[in-house]
Amino acid sequence: MLQKTYIKFLFLLFIIFINSCGDQAGEFGFAVTQDAGKTDLELDLEKVNEYKMMKEKIIFSPKDTIHYVFRFAQNPLAPYSSKDEFSVSLEKESLGFVEIDLKKKFMNTDSTVLQDKFKNLDIGHYVMKISFEGELIDSVYFDVVPDEGYSLKDDDDNFKDTEKDEIVRYSR
Repeated sequence: MLQKTYIKFLFLLFIIFINSCGDQAGEFGFAVTQDAGKTDLELDLEKVNEYKMMKEKIIFSPKDTIHYVFRFAQNPLAPYSSKDEFSVSLEKESLGFVEIDLKKKFMNTDSTVLQDKFKNLDIGHYVMKISFEGELIDSVYFDVVPDEGYSLKDDDDNFKDTEKDEIVRYSR
């Protein structure tokens, strides 16, 4: 009787362990370089080694070259290897998200990371998705904003000066 209870407990513990190891999400890291005015040789020799790991409130400039790295979670039972092909999708928001770039990537052989870069992104709201065999592994949202930022103050001031209806003018 005690042996059956012990086996049930071990089986339950094993199930909990498998479930906790099942999360395949990882971490995103970003670095930025300014490539304007650099020669092709300088761009080839430039290697980014330091990334800031982040997932929220990510903002870039349209002039930036955005280097990213995706580090897979440390999972001893992970089914991924350096021979597996992953999809990296970049989507821009425009009446919903529209795919603007799709790359096939392999994990680095010396580490469990995917890395690449995006250049010349237009101003907007983006989502980058990492997937394997059609299954979404992880995603991250980021924004590309103008260098001067957004300002609606000037538009409101001009509107208030030109609007004749006092109710509309003072309700803004």
